[in-house]
Amino acid sequence: MISSKRSFVIVLAILFAVVFASPVFSALSTPVARVNLTKTVVITKEEIDEKIALYAEQGQSIDAATVLEALIASTLFDQATERDGFVLNDDAKTQLLESQRISLAQNFGLATLTDEELEYVCATYIGLTVEEYKEYLAQQYVLQAYVMQAKQDMFTEENLLPTNAEVESLYKANKTNFVSSENVKLSHIYFEAGEGQLEKAQQVSSLIKSGKITFEKAVAQYSEDTDSVGTAGEIGWLAINDSDTLAYMGQNFFDKVFDLEAGDVSDVIESLAGYHIVKVTVHNDAKLLGIDDKINPADETTVREYLASVIYEQKVNDVFNEAYLAIIADLKAQASIKYL
Repeated sequence: MISSKRSFVIVLAILFAVVFASPVFSALSTPVARVNLTKTVVITKEEIDEKIALYAEQGQSIDAATVLEALIASTLFDQATERDGFVLNDDAKTQLLESQRISLAQNFGLATLTDEELEYVCATYIGLTVEEYKEYLAQQYVLQAYVMQAKQDMFTEENLLPTNAEVESLYKANKTNFVSSENVKLSHIYFEAGEGQLEKAQQVSSLIKSGKITFEKAVAQYSEDTDSVGTAGEIGWLAINDSDTLAYMGQNFFDKVFDLEAGDVSDVIESLAGYHIVKVTVHNDAKLLGIDDKINPADETTVREYLASVIYEQKVNDVFNEAYLAIIADLKAQASIKYL
């Protein structure tokens, strides 16, 4: 069974689903309801069965009555947005898609996605064609714009801003989840892998250990990492559970780096990427975070600020859901709805 907390999610899911499937009413269809806000639309048993089957394919159970009410709501909402001028032309839809293209690219660490890459991402990760995804984005935009304008009096600071008591209560309930893993802040002198490179790195390491050159001067003179030369070799923070960096650098690099104390300069360390002389400037042990501690050392956001944002987003979602349902109730009062 579908819980009441999920009922609004189902309404929206079906609202967006109708963008991609608009069954044609035929003599073989079985009418279930007739809806008219600005024009008459017949909802059929076949449409309902189709939606139930879609949820079944995803391992979810949903009853026919819930689907019918969701289809009525989506029909009313579509007619209301069209009536009130909340319609996007194709240029506006394309702009939304292009904006989302940038966001998707950033998720993959890219500046942008080619058309072929966008098609792959949409098909593989979203399960839609590019055109279907563009229509989905347009529906979502219209939904948000219409609801927030029609019920803007519900989106007040009083309704949305979290209180200190709410933040502290959420922290207490989740305190053990806020753990900072062991981490280090490090700088390095880097040598690419290749013939004679290990010997070169060992010579530079000997110069540093003998005091003939400082670590910082050695960075400027010898490091082959051009990105970090200008910052005295600093490459930022590394957490002991950073699986991505572990896969790139290798276990040997991690073992040697996390054996260093703050202020230590290593011998030559071999990684999967080459050779390094590493200086650890900060070494933090794992610990439970207090509510005013930073989430991680590379981010100024505190646990308190993070929890406040979580509560705020939840309140926005809750108010949005209430506003949407209030709009549907208003539209039902204006419309003619006949159950057949």
